[in-house]
Amino acid sequence: MRVVKWVAILLLTFQLVVSPAAAMTGNKGEPAHYVALGDSLAAGIIETGEIGQGYADYLAQMLEEENLLASYNKGFAFPRYTTDDVLKELKSDVVKPSSETAEQVSLLDEVKKADVITISIGANDVLKNLTRNEAGEMQFDVQQVTQAIERVVANYDAILKRIGQLNPTADVFVMGYYNPFPYVEDATKQLNLLVMMMDTAIQQVAEVNDMYFVKVADVVASNVKAYLPNPQNIHLSEAGYEAVAEQFAEPVLEYIRLMPLPEVLPDFTDIPQDNWAYPYAVDVAKYGLMKGYSDGAFKPNDSLTRVQITSILARGLQLEATIAAPFKDMTTYAIETQAEVAAAYEAGIVKGVEPLFKPSEKITRAEVAMMMHRAYIHITGEQYEPTQVAPFTDIETYNDEYKQAITFLYDFDIATGVGNTGKFNPTGYLTRAQAAKIMVNFYETVVLED
Repeated sequence: MRVVKWVAILLLTFQLVVSPAAAMTGNKGEPAHYVALGDSLAAGIIETGEIGQGYADYLAQMLEEENLLASYNKGFAFPRYTTDDVLKELKSDVVKPSSETAEQVSLLDEVKKADVITISIGANDVLKNLTRNEAGEMQFDVQQVTQAIERVVANYDAILKRIGQLNPTADVFVMGYYNPFPYVEDATKQLNLLVMMMDTAIQQVAEVNDMYFVKVADVVASNVKAYLPNPQNIHLSEAGYEAVAEQFAEPVLEYIRLMPLPEVLPDFTDIPQDNWAYPYAVDVAKYGLMKGYSDGAFKPNDSLTRVQITSILARGLQLEATIAAPFKDMTTYAIETQAEVAAAYEAGIVKGVEPLFKPSEKITRAEVAMMMHRAYIHITGEQYEPTQVAPFTDIETYNDEYKQAITFLYDFDIATGVGNTGKFNPTGYLTRAQAAKIMVNFYETVVLED
């Protein structure tokens, strides 16, 4: 296959909808907590194969010289890491020694504390599919490389979404790629095109997630002998890492010195600010779980349908479907909505009565309790086992599974019943205001703490 044709196919494969350039939140000129994630480049492996000064180290030094560094940790960056490794650790949490203090620290705690995060990851995912024959010529299988890059793109998107979920105010700077084999002359054109294609795909992923992409290919190529001096090693020299750090320095310093824009909270026209539902409506909109209407209303007393609450949960948990749901009454809904229901079904959060999902039916508070408990099981991998049933007087006739789900909401302070009546009102239809409260409490108590 000709190189140009191959690259054109790949570019079409990874075409995404690009949002405007990353909108920085700003750090008011205060010293920043800096965390570096990724592979051997973030760890600082140099051209001799030893640990040296990497780009993250040089960037930290630059911040310190400006009196803008509060703390620095690259302890979660490891040689040979792939996007699978980073994503797994962000989902499960790990504890490792801080590179700054040697104390054992939690990855999730470090991400939540960070003001600046840099990531360099994905090269190892693809490089394992590239080989050199006895003559030193580069060989690779187009299909394998394509599949590897598809996985990098999907994982990167999940990584950035997870970071944004853990710390919405941190600014994340994503490092681009460079040609690691500049001395293999017969493959230079192919490799440069491959780097361009990967940069394009990852830049789009970064911008879609409102994060900053840092291109490094050109600066590395500008002085190969100094920056990649060992033809037998793909790692940069310390001079190369310093040059890369300089590419990061301008946007990172701009961010730290930036005064953040005032937070603009939604001003719903039909919920007074002293109403119990107002803070939940604001927060559920801030988290991107529910929105108001184009006329500025939230419609707090409107009931929610089964498909609406399913879509909210699928978005909040970032669920993705790998199979279609077996429901015949979903075909008239948008493809995106069908995918959200399929993802929730695959995760075991919704069940329906095959072959029907009954999407337009109003959902009861008892049914929502079941969905939230199943979501908890999906996230944590374990059922909640209460020591006693919630003290609601109107749930005695429900089976143990429903009682367990309702008690889960009660014990986690996600839903505490209807006023001071001592009742849960399990048969009552869930309103948008009630859904906002349940979703915010669940999101903050379970999702963000996971």
